[in-house]
Amino acid sequence: MQARDVLATDSFFADALSPAELDSLAERARQRRFASGDRLIREDDVGGSLFIVVSGEVTIDTGDRQTGKHIATGGAGTVVGEMSLMTGARRSANVTASTEVTALEITKSALEPILATSPVLVDRFAAMLKRRQSELDLAYGAGGRFSGGELARRIRSFFGLGG
Repeated sequence: MQARDVLATDSFFADALSPAELDSLAERARQRRFASGDRLIREDDVGGSLFIVVSGEVTIDTGDRQTGKHIATGGAGTVVGEMSLMTGARRSANVTASTEVTALEITKSALEPILATSPVLVDRFAAMLKRRQSELDLAYGAGGRFSGGELARRIRSFFGLGG
């Protein structure tokens, strides 16, 4: 599956970006492959990217492998790392390939030019992050890390945008 197709089917990007912005982001996205057991994301690391699982399965958990807490299992279409990409927050969980995984990686440097030319997107992304944060809070009992206004401020600060 082409990067543009993956982005167009992912609501996080498809609901916020225009077709031209999706094309621009797709050109900067990287396809990555992970063997079973490889970590896509390590808890508490500083992160500047997110991953969209294209194929395979990932396990999301917190803590170490012996005493950790299983959060979820995800397959194609699962998005992980969006809070770190958008705010610079430390990773809140481990994401490990349970099978061979192909994923699309979106980095801060890939998204920066789009946000710089269309700052209104910050508010759209902040609203989507808040919705996702609320869904996770309901599903897993976690307390939200940021308010909606705080999310927009953190995104602007992380990407060096005024206002």
